[in-house]
Amino acid sequence: MAALPAPKFDYRPLGDDYGNFRLLELQPAIDRRDLLRCTIQHASIDTSAYCALSYVWGDQKVDSSEMETTYKRPKRRLFESKKHYQEGAVVYRKEIGSSLARALRYMRQPYASVTIWVDAFCIDQESKEERASQVKLMTKIYSSAQVVHAWLGPEYNEDPAVHSRACLAGRSNRSARNWLTVPLVGIEIQKNTLAFDYIDLIWALAKRIKGSEKLASENDWLQACFTIAQTPAEDLQQRKNAVHQVWASFSAQLLQAVISHAQAGQIYTTLDSLSQVNYFSRMWILQETGRAKRVVFHYGEREASHQQLLLALGVTRAYNGSFAKDQLRMLGSKFDSRFLSCVIARLTCSKALGLHEVLKLAFFDRSMHSATDPRDLVYALLGLATNPQAISVSYELSLDEVYIATARFLFGQGFTDSLITFRPYARSNEFLSPEFPSWAYDWSRRGLPSFARFKAAKDTRPRLSFVRHTGTVHNIAMSLKGTWIGRVVAVNEHKFSALASAAGLSLEVIQSGRLQGGARPLTTDEKRILGDLLARIHPTVQLLPADVARLMSQSALPLGNFWCWWVWWTLSIWSLAKGNTNEVAELLLREAPPRVSSNKDVMRLVSARDVAGLMDLQSWSNLLFTSSTGAAPGSQLTAFGIDIVESLFRSAWGTRPFALDTGFLACAAEVVQVGDEVVIFHGVKAPLVVRRAGNGAHRIVGPAHVCGAMQGQLMSVASSVETYALT
Repeated sequence: MAALPAPKFDYRPLGDDYGNFRLLELQPAIDRRDLLRCTIQHASIDTSAYCALSYVWGDQKVDSSEMETTYKRPKRRLFESKKHYQEGAVVYRKEIGSSLARALRYMRQPYASVTIWVDAFCIDQESKEERASQVKLMTKIYSSAQVVHAWLGPEYNEDPAVHSRACLAGRSNRSARNWLTVPLVGIEIQKNTLAFDYIDLIWALAKRIKGSEKLASENDWLQACFTIAQTPAEDLQQRKNAVHQVWASFSAQLLQAVISHAQAGQIYTTLDSLSQVNYFSRMWILQETGRAKRVVFHYGEREASHQQLLLALGVTRAYNGSFAKDQLRMLGSKFDSRFLSCVIARLTCSKALGLHEVLKLAFFDRSMHSATDPRDLVYALLGLATNPQAISVSYELSLDEVYIATARFLFGQGFTDSLITFRPYARSNEFLSPEFPSWAYDWSRRGLPSFARFKAAKDTRPRLSFVRHTGTVHNIAMSLKGTWIGRVVAVNEHKFSALASAAGLSLEVIQSGRLQGGARPLTTDEKRILGDLLARIHPTVQLLPADVARLMSQSALPLGNFWCWWVWWTLSIWSLAKGNTNEVAELLLREAPPRVSSNKDVMRLVSARDVAGLMDLQSWSNLLFTSSTGAAPGSQLTAFGIDIVESLFRSAWGTRPFALDTGFLACAAEVVQVGDEVVIFHGVKAPLVVRRAGNGAHRIVGPAHVCGAMQGQLMSVASSVETYALT
């Protein structure tokens, strides 16, 4: 006789009492392959002892597993309906994601049960109302847990060989999940497991350094971890900070100890791999690790405290962020710095910051985290703040409404930097409506705050308000006062992306603006074609065969392709500059760090009085390459040479030069067109390109760099001020 099917899993209401939640009691098993069994019960946070799980959901539709679940029903209270509160328990078979299943199998103990909170299981994900109410409790849930277990992997589909063998082995036996018997032999899995040996090693090296006893203090450890993770450029900006100097010394000693270790290459290769696990891409980990009393990171059977793992990754970031040595470049690293957000989250929580400060920090963080529901890209940040109630949590709200409310909150706090976000190659967003306001920040398509260092509006304050504006879905416009500085009358036909593509640079290089990693060995024919092209671009550009050979031989950067692009780009700017070499130099070095822009030799070249001087290959070669006597044509770029080339490329990234009818030279996102206007809005750090949208309103196209205007030079007392309605 066939067995009756298990009843459908049915969540019972948690009730209205604050602090009510569900807990999972994971039953013991000696064999990891045994079916997962648990009991789920209602409890109160204030009276419960439990741990919490932080993990990657994964694709639950493709990879799923089963868990046998007993739902303990609470005893019926007086006068309450029998429907949901009858005594007893019902056993269910519930589908769960394989990522969660694997994590629970490793969390499970052989002889004792484990009480654990798991978001995907303990919250009724089908109930928008319950999701909203439980999100409001997240801070308390994670801060009250005795320990938060962070599951880094392995994921079910992490290794293709394991995945394919698992699919063949799995057949229809969904309860035993035969794929668990497959050895975890993938290359990445081996690297990530081995990384934990080196995490222990780095911690031991840190303990030998004088002053390391301060690492016992959470705040001191956070300072040390954050300091060592900084790249040299970031470090320069903070050297005047006394606390930073203490940990900078510790950082330098630890980095040197690791670099000098006999297994340095293996250390960085394995930790480089570990930084790329999907776990660090999740938005919710900021709250889950930031609020936790204690975090233990797990990868299979290996584990490490958050102090040990994050410090080791910090050392790896510092290593990969430095180009002082050739061997560092040879790693070809794809190191992912998103782990650093865990450190920032703990620092944020320790400082008890308000919501506007938390959102500002998140805006300036260049890391791109993900969430299954894009509303959670905001909601996940609320738990880091002391006043999360300033933004209401409701999954009944549309994504437009959530992001608009967040923008209005920040504008109310005087924060306008979101208006100057630069994102020239952002992917399209299928979740937002076409009428999403141009002034509201899209948290799912994070951009760069690269214009935030300017002071185009000088010391003016934002003079804004929100007004009703008919004709749009949201019927709202932002009224903002600003100074008009010109209308676009000439746009160069050459866009950054078009020129870079014509020069043979890859799509990845174009979209990222980073030349590193875009090189490959050139064939003989490609070298000949590029050499001929360089020689033909402009008659005044003289290229010797040795110079061309030197360009083509580079492995650090695709320098031959870069030089093709560079000649085209400088010509496109020169054609609009009308001989103003100061404006040409300003645009060419727009994103250059002080180390580059203050160098006399660099300034002499970019301020040349003619095109031939700008493209003097011999002078550039002397500046970029090693200058030892008798150096071969294939001499390597110096670290400073890499800085120069990267900053020149980055300064042009995603832009298009144009001229205003008022005589100014500028550049903005590639979508700028003739007829657009440029305005310096009060309280906004960079000029904005705006486009008429009808009904007396404008839409923001993006920030612009206007030569001679970026430090407030145009904000005189006599400047006329107008009010703009931005939709």
